[in-house]
Amino acid sequence: MTFEVSSQAAQWYIDELRLKEGDSIKFFGKVYGTRSGFSFAIAKETATNPYKVVTIQGVNFYIEKTDEWFFQDIDLTVGMDPELNEPTFIYEEKSQ
Repeated sequence: MTFEVSSQAAQWYIDELRLKEGDSIKFFGKVYGTRSGFSFAIAKETATNPYKVVTIQGVNFYIEKTDEWFFQDIDLTVGMDPELNEPTFIYEEKSQ
């Protein structure tokens, strides 16, 4: 599993959520979505047991170990949609 956050997406989160150095954004699976009944969600929370972490401009973007089940079989890139000016979640499922 890979986890990447583009600098453009990181900047969007930093600007929109008024994040500062040391803040953290958690990515996790939320019920009612298009990926096996789940979708991607975020929360501004401090990591307790991180599985994957990407740090950009001092802000941590992470997945908790408790959410490993949702992400373990995918490569996830958080990018930007230039037309909508909002983050996108691009994922590739790995065959098992």
